[in-house]
Amino acid sequence: MALAQALPPELLSLAFCAVYNDAEDDKGSVLTRTSYELLDVLLVCRRWNDVACRTPELWTSVYVAHNIDSSARAEMYAARAGRLALDVIVTSAPESLLSTGNCEIALQQVLRKHTRRLRSITLPFSTPKISKALRAPLANLVSFICLPITRSDELISSGSDLDPSNVTLDTPKLQTLILHKYAPSFVENNWPSLKSLKSLCCFGQERWLWGLLGASQPTLEDLVLGDATKPPEMWAGHSFTLVGGLKPCISLPSLTSLEFNGTVDVDWGILHFADMPALTSLTLSLLFLPASQDQERPLPKFERLRYLSLTTVFPYGGVDLNHLLQSTPHITSLTLDGQYGEDDADEKHIINSLLLTTQLPSTGPLLCPELEEISILAAFTPPAKLKELVDLRLPRLRKVRFYSSMWLYEPYPDYRDVSEWVNGRVEPSGFGNGWDKSEPQFLA
Repeated sequence: MALAQALPPELLSLAFCAVYNDAEDDKGSVLTRTSYELLDVLLVCRRWNDVACRTPELWTSVYVAHNIDSSARAEMYAARAGRLALDVIVTSAPESLLSTGNCEIALQQVLRKHTRRLRSITLPFSTPKISKALRAPLANLVSFICLPITRSDELISSGSDLDPSNVTLDTPKLQTLILHKYAPSFVENNWPSLKSLKSLCCFGQERWLWGLLGASQPTLEDLVLGDATKPPEMWAGHSFTLVGGLKPCISLPSLTSLEFNGTVDVDWGILHFADMPALTSLTLSLLFLPASQDQERPLPKFERLRYLSLTTVFPYGGVDLNHLLQSTPHITSLTLDGQYGEDDADEKHIINSLLLTTQLPSTGPLLCPELEEISILAAFTPPAKLKELVDLRLPRLRKVRFYSSMWLYEPYPDYRDVSEWVNGRVEPSGFGNGWDKSEPQFLA
């Protein structure tokens, strides 16, 4: 402790900032924290407390809690941050919360007094009073997030009789928009040019979504539609449709990452709705995959795509990926997740497209010849098929990740021999029986 006391205040400030930034990187808990993260530093001694209080970088995250002194605490943080930009975070509602009044008053004061300093706003719920406060001109706001974390958050939003479209923002510099069910309008129809858009409950908001995508054509880099964290049965109704049957008429030249979680996409509409020449990562989770025989138009070629992840919950009746994989010739990483298992019949298996070979003079994989990593999750795959896949894809293939819900089938295959065989050729990961895909003994 004596050595720490000998440090000049400038070095102490740097050390405090490093600790604080490490905590800030824990994005998973950003809405569940309170404003007490610095107590471990502030309570060590008076000198540390004084140095921390004079370090503005430590106070830029203004946590708006639900206790009676939330307004005073939020104002204290804003004052100690000096003139730096502020990130306002409303904490998640505890189960015992009887009223959001303290939180609403504190947020209204912050929005009124520090309008031009606000860089981001993160909410776990909204109410009519919060919606009204958000009408303030937020000239420098770059990020707006409204996502429920707990059941209490959902109940507050659903019980407030707030129309999801009755949220108006004045945010001309907005770059990141992450929403659960809200579809905010913008003052004077001044739609922002976003870099990142995540609409996790977009069903019924297609026209709003189409308008926002149109305004963000030159700048959008990351697009997520639908919520992958919800169980598959909650995806019901989330299908991809173009407004009024409109044909694709936009270009997203900067889009590099696209994720869609829904029930059905009859003709791969998610891949047709816009020109996406820079796409490098594509994640699709669908209850039912489009049938190849029903396709009336070829898919666009995604020449820059390197990562493809495909999840289907009910692949029974067979999955033919030829149509999709023909449009992704240069992918290096492929994840196939046929949840709840898959029938291993030769003509139906989800990996059959990866086993197609070219014709003479030399044989090799017909589709996606540049694959370096293949992950097969929760799809029952006979050991012989796995060996055939690895043999065909060598020497380009470097890693195979495998997980199967074998308990659905009898007799249970023993994958230890296959794992040893694969280990002599590529890097294996998984090769275990079970159901919980989060278990570390199955996934590296």
